[in-house]
Order: sequence, then structure tokens, then C-alpha cells
Amino acid sequence: MRRMPLLWKILLYSSSLLVGLITAMLVYVNHQAERFVGENTGAELKRGIERIHAAEAERLERLELTARLVASFPSLKALLATDFATIRDFLNEQKENVRFELLIVLDPSGRVVARNDTVAPAPLPDAEARWVQPILAGRPALSVLATESGVYHTACVPAVAGGTVFGFVISGSSIDNGFARSLRDVSHNEVVIVGERTLASTLAEARLPWKSRADWESAAGGGSGEKVLEIGGENYLAVTTLLGREGGLQPLAVILQSRDQALAPYRRIQAGLLLLGLLAAFAGISGSAVLAGTITAPLRKLAEGTNQVAAGNFDYRLDIRTRDEIGDLAQSFNVMIRGLRERDDMQKFVSQSTVDMIQSSGQKKISGGERVVRTIFFSDIRGFTPLSERCPPEEVVRILNRCLSLQAERVKKYKGDIDKYVGDCVVALFDGDDMAVNAIRCAVEIHRAIDSYNEAHPNEESILLGIGIATGEVILGSIGSEDRLDFTAIGSHVNLSSRLCSLARPREILLAESTYRRVQDFIAAERLDPLKVKGFSEPVPVYRMTVGGPR
Repeated sequence: MRRMPLLWKILLYSSSLLVGLITAMLVYVNHQAERFVGENTGAELKRGIERIHAAEAERLERLELTARLVASFPSLKALLATDFATIRDFLNEQKENVRFELLIVLDPSGRVVARNDTVAPAPLPDAEARWVQPILAGRPALSVLATESGVYHTACVPAVAGGTVFGFVISGSSIDNGFARSLRDVSHNEVVIVGERTLASTLAEARLPWKSRADWESAAGGGSGEKVLEIGGENYLAVTTLLGREGGLQPLAVILQSRDQALAPYRRIQAGLLLLGLLAAFAGISGSAVLAGTITAPLRKLAEGTNQVAAGNFDYRLDIRTRDEIGDLAQSFNVMIRGLRERDDMQKFVSQSTVDMIQSSGQKKISGGERVVRTIFFSDIRGFTPLSERCPPEEVVRILNRCLSLQAERVKKYKGDIDKYVGDCVVALFDGDDMAVNAIRCAVEIHRAIDSYNEAHPNEESILLGIGIATGEVILGSIGSEDRLDFTAIGSHVNLSSRLCSLARPREILLAESTYRRVQDFIAAERLDPLKVKGFSEPVPVYRMTVGGPR
């Protein structure tokens, strides 16, 4: 296990403690903020429901007053005997006066006599059950009406002359974005009103992820309490309520309040606390470093003193004058050295050869390597030095990394291991019964991958490789100094593979005979003149394979 200095242990402990405390504080503040915002927002949403229902009731009262005003016109009864167009013109005039969007006149049976939203007296479904019967029974006729022109809050009142009901007047106000904005003003919340589809919204409709009522009820819970909804990347707390009257059409009102905006002030507080915490942590860690230094500096002197004593220097003295346990330890150490110095002359019977033997027995023994058979693969980028001189450093590194990555992927695919990267050169080792075949397949595929890359990047410098492959006995082992070792392969066949790579032209694969003999039944290769290579007493036969070119 790697040794950790005491100074770092103290700093690690103090910093961990400070970071833990700061994290716990921020988590606690975050928890409390979310709880507080959740409670306040939930209460505000409930108050918003009450305000919305109050605003709706006030709207229906105004509609009822408007309908009574129109029904009270003396000329209304006479107008009912005229044609539809004349009555519609009258209704349009009254619409401008009362500033509501919908006016409809019914006869005593509930048949539509005139309406201002259509060019013909289109009938109203269930008019008698919805309006006529409740009014005749003395109940208010307030409901939500869906027409081709829109969805409306409506109020219906009787038109009476001489104690006789000669018709009914319906006034309506559209459930639209304007109505939604008025609800936002009174409830201080965002509002979305949904029928079979979205009828009105104070949020941009393009931001709304749900369009149908079923989707909204599924997302917002359909009255089952507060839900958190994400709309346009912002989190909202949402509750739902029904508009209109029971027994009739009841649009769904989704009341929303931004949870993110509500938490924003607390997030700023958290950011401030985090900044203060970081400053406190910096101060605390700095103080811990100073304190740790006052502890570890004397301990380092003590360690140096023990080394001096181990080396036989009994004249060493610790100069530590702190008035604490470390000072006491230093004083005891000095007393011990004094005693050792006094007894040193009495220990002359211990010979130097005995000391040398004890010291030598503690030295490390580094094991040797092992001889194994491997196929060695060398590749090198042709013209890399001129390329590195022509291109910016960033481009050179990018091209080199891409080229090395393409090769590494193929080496791994064919069960090879990357031994090392040497600049733009790749050294890989293959083992197993098919190591030579795998190395050649890998080389062929690397050339093709490089060609494909060049074709895909015609505006970049082309990359061309030469590859050398040899098979034979190598030494595998840890090579290097005691403090820096590399596990690698050495031997004449490694040198041969490197030499073949340096002689290979672009898109060529040069094979040593030791490799060719293993694969001669599977490949076609051209025999070249034997090559004189260091480590081999005789010239080495060489075989060449050439892979494709630009397609």
C-alpha cells in the first residue's frame, strides 16, 4: 500500500470534515427550503382554487344580469315574430352594449329563435333539459356551453311579458386566453383550462407537453393533490379543479405555480452559503496545514534523527523546543542518543561483516524474464515528420490520435495487445495458435481503415502506413530501473519487425519468413531479396503484401 504522509492525512481529515459539514448544511438548507416552498405553494394553490371559483361565480352573475337586461327590452317580444336576420342584428347591437360574446334567444319550448354566433338558427342540444326546465322549476340555469365557435360560460333567464314566459335569453362569455389571464390575475397562479383539448392557457401553448384532457388528468392527477410537472424545462407544482356546474360540461382547470421560481431566492441563499463555506473551508484547511506543519516538521526531524542513529551518528541532536508532547519526545530522543553514544564503545564486539550481511539481506531481488514465442507487429506513419512541420500542433495531435485509435481498435479486435506507442509508431504483440494470421488480418484491416479515413477527409493530410511483422522467440519481462519498470518484449525478432516496418513503403506489409511460413497457405505474398538484420547471422528472407489504394 502506498505510504501517505501524516501532513496529508491531517489535511485529508480536516478537509473531509469541513466538506462534510458544508455538504450537510447545504443539504439541510435545501431540504428545509423545499419543504417550506412546498407547504407555501400548496397553500397558495388551494387559495388560488378558491379565488378561481369566486371569479367564475362572479362571471356567471354578470352573465345572468346581462341576460336579464336583454330579456327586459320591451321590443324583444315583438322581435321574436320577425325573421332570424332581424333578431340577430338586434342581438349583435346588444352584444356591443353589454360586451359579452354570445347571445341566444329561445322560444318557450327551447327552440333557438336567433343567435349571434351563427348565420342560421342552429339548435342547441338538450336545451329544454338544460335551461327551460330548471328555470321553470325556479332554479338558476348556469352552465358551460360548447359551440362551433368556442366554449362559453352561459347564463339563461326567462323573458316575461304580462306574467307569461314568451322565451328565454342566454348570454355567454368565452373561455379563452383572456379569461385564463383574468384567473391568473386573481389567483396569482398560472392557469391552463382544458376541455377535450386545451381551451385557454396563460403559458405559451407551444410549451405545453399535454394537449388532451386525458393527458392532463394523467399528468396532474385529476384532483388527487399536488403534482410536480415539468413544462418547458421548468418545474411547476400543479393542482386541478373543475369549472362549470355539476351535471353539465365541466372543463378542467389546471392551476400551476413555478417551483423553480419559488426556490430561486433559497438557491441564491444556498449559493451564498456555499461561497461562505468554501471560504471557511479554505481558511480551515489553511489553518490545518499550518497546524499540521507544526506537528510534521518536528516529526520529520525525528525521522531524520533515527536515520542518523541507524547510520551510526550518535552525535546528532534534535533541536526541538516546543512545549508539548513533541518537545517531550525530542528531549527523550536526545537522552536516548546520549545513552547510545555512551554504550557505543561497549559494542565493538559486533563485527562489520555481520553488519554488511544484515544490510545485504534486505535488498530487493528482481526476477528475470521468460522466453516465449510471439508475433511482433510494428507500424509507422510515412512522412510524419514533414506532416508535423506543415500542420499546427493541435492538428498533428488530432490526426495522430485518430490514426493510433484506428490501429488500436483493430489490434484489440484480432486479440493482440498494444505493447507501446513510440511517437507515431505502434508496437503490438500477438500470441496463440493463430497469432500470425491474426496479425496479418489486423494489418490488412488497418490499411483499409486508414484509406477509408483518408477518403472521408479529402481536405486533410493523407495518412499512409508501413507495417512490419515477424514471428519468433522473444524475452518478456520487466525492464528498467528499480523505480521505473516497463513490461515489454526484447530480442532479435523485435528488432527484425522494427527493421521491416522501416523498409515498408506506404500500404505495404513486410513479413519475415518466420511469419510467412505460418500463413503461406492463406495469403499471397511476393518474395523479396533477403535482408541483413542485426542479431541474425544470415540475411533474412522477406515477403511483401500490398493492400489496395484509394477507391
